[in-house]
Amino acid sequence: MDIAFAFDEAYAGHARVALESVLDSHDRDDITFWLLTTDTVAKEQEQSLRRQLAGRGRLHLLTTGDAFRALPVAEHESLTYLSPGMYLRLLLPDLVDGPGRLLYLDADIQVCGDLGPLWQLPLGTAPLAAVRDAFTDRFDMWGGIPGAGAEHPDDAPYFNSGVLLINMDRWRELRVTERCLAYLAEHGGSLRFPDQDALNLVAFAQWLRLPPRWNHMCSYLLEPMTPQQRAAEDVRVMHFAGPRKPWTPGFRPGFRQSRHQTLTTRVTTYH
Repeated sequence: MDIAFAFDEAYAGHARVALESVLDSHDRDDITFWLLTTDTVAKEQEQSLRRQLAGRGRLHLLTTGDAFRALPVAEHESLTYLSPGMYLRLLLPDLVDGPGRLLYLDADIQVCGDLGPLWQLPLGTAPLAAVRDAFTDRFDMWGGIPGAGAEHPDDAPYFNSGVLLINMDRWRELRVTERCLAYLAEHGGSLRFPDQDALNLVAFAQWLRLPPRWNHMCSYLLEPMTPQQRAAEDVRVMHFAGPRKPWTPGFRPGFRQSRHQTLTTRVTTYH
């Protein structure tokens, strides 16, 4: 299984915790992690990452220049928590060499179950598989996607980019990275959810829809449940989408935050 994270210094520590949640949920040593980050973060984190993964997984530490920092970001105050590092995920298929597929995970996720069934999912000719966004599930929500045309119906399903199962050859064939970057350059002054809008337009009507268990964005709905009820939901990836994270003030306390604190404490032992 090939799993990727892409992050800058703003999310480096949180990515380590998310990575630990993957290891904590899998009793196997055949996972290869592809981590794309900046030169500075790589130098600071490489040794502790290797200690963290020793005997538990393989590491490919990739770096890129600072060009991504010049890409436009959303200016709305509700999106100030977003980092330019969000664009790094777009570069992965051009930098990762070898696997035919790649499971990309955001740094603000928590894996809480076996990812094997997702990894084995047939992709056919789809460039990617993703979960429909829990808060923006249609193209026309929040004012619509800048640049969307008549060929994009208002009620077209819209996916979240926090968990992506990528068909590497098909992504490259469709020039997804190149087309996303062109979209960002063209609409730099009117972006909404930058990388996510770009991906939704480029992969329109070609992506494969996954069930919510693979990118569950509503953690608050699980908190009142008993452990048995939560197990019945079969959530495998919890995604702390939005400005409130387990490490920020105002996050609703509960079993997900408690596990996040446990994982965070464990990660500190590898420094």
